[in-house]
Amino acid sequence: MTPTRPGDWPGWCSDRGGTGAFPPPQGAALVAATRQPPETYGLTRSRWRLRDLRVALDWLAGYSLPGVCRALQRLRVGRQRGHFRWQSPDPAYAAKLQTITVALGQARRPSAATAVLYVDEFSLSRQPTLGPAYCPPGHPPVAARALRRNTYYRYAAALDATTGRVTWLGRSRLGVQNLTRFLVKVRHAYGDRPLFLIWDNWPVHHHPVVADAAADLAIRLLYLPTYAPWTNPVEKVWRWLSEDLLRHHRLADHFAALQTAVATWLDQFAQDSAALLRYVGLSP
Repeated sequence: MTPTRPGDWPGWCSDRGGTGAFPPPQGAALVAATRQPPETYGLTRSRWRLRDLRVALDWLAGYSLPGVCRALQRLRVGRQRGHFRWQSPDPAYAAKLQTITVALGQARRPSAATAVLYVDEFSLSRQPTLGPAYCPPGHPPVAARALRRNTYYRYAAALDATTGRVTWLGRSRLGVQNLTRFLVKVRHAYGDRPLFLIWDNWPVHHHPVVADAAADLAIRLLYLPTYAPWTNPVEKVWRWLSEDLLRHHRLADHFAALQTAVATWLDQFAQDSAALLRYVGLSP
């Protein structure tokens, strides 16, 4: 049905000091403008203001500032806190991700034998980290730190991109020899299945001893774009671990017990986990 009055238009917004109507084509133009920086419209501003929108879009000139505000509200456009976006400097960014996408496609075929594993390392700190928690007013949550030198324990973990299974190794240090042991453990866990192992560009990952060990174990190594941690889903495994155990933990004076708690947490994913796949964003 064709609208017969301004109030019948979807997205209509009344403005007593302006045009009195807000038809859909203009609404789409306003939403499109807010998705671009003001500089796109020749304005020397880094963020939009209501008055800037009136200048950028000629047909808004007759609207009062409250009218522009109401128009935005009707279109469900509001003020939101900004966030950072990091960009990888790797010129082969797209090509590397395409190679990984092809490997994932092979692993996701019905009855596929190929496994694709995302790998990353993590350092466990003796001292707790801080985070929000429910508490009464005036009683902020407190994290007790140990009165001793901070120490660390390192983990390497492989996340199966199709099952959510996690294979991991913990050591006081993760150098060439221990990474080689980790590759051996991964190969043992997957038998003779074809394996793609995806990890970042830490120099140890490129070490000839590590590369030769992977070749001997028939593990094909793929590398993520440089300085692009958002392309590695295992980062979210560490985030989940931190949220569950490490923020405000009470084991700063019992580091061995903290390591045991982390081992128990990781072992819950020793078998397939659809929940972990959903959490890290790998569910098909």
